[in-house]
Amino acid sequence: MKKRWVFYTLVSLQVLFIVLMSVSYYAMDLWGKSITLQTAPVDPRDPFYGDYVTLSYEIEEVPEDKWAAETDVDRGERVFLLLEENEEGIHELVEASTLFPEPNGEQVVLTAKHNWSDPSTGQHRVEIGLNRYYIEENTGLDWEERGEGLVEIVLAPWKQKKIVSLK
Repeated sequence: MKKRWVFYTLVSLQVLFIVLMSVSYYAMDLWGKSITLQTAPVDPRDPFYGDYVTLSYEIEEVPEDKWAAETDVDRGERVFLLLEENEEGIHELVEASTLFPEPNGEQVVLTAKHNWSDPSTGQHRVEIGLNRYYIEENTGLDWEERGEGLVEIVLAPWKQKKIVSLK
């Protein structure tokens, strides 16, 4: 009898975990904050998943004057990007830091991972983790020919993020 109880408890916990993961994804639309970022899509193809565009965001290129980290940052280390909306409704980078900044007003904080830095130019490259967006089959070249575009992203209060649309 005890084995059966343990089995049902483990199965229930697994089902609960899957349900909570699904609910958190859709709950982002209700409680998340929507931001728009500038991007340039590139069209690769994956034989298993189909067409997708690789997105490169302007905020992922951090110049030295917006880099607020006091120490050297290793590859893969977490970096916080402080973003602010401009007149066109696009969020731009205010500063990047390894310490969590205090946003004021309409500013938002986006987490990223440090990729590399070039000491000669003072340029830093970070990755926000939303660099792949799947599209309809055989439409990849159309997206690539558009050039720069806009991406709408939802940021959840629990630090989850997802791409809503590519414009």
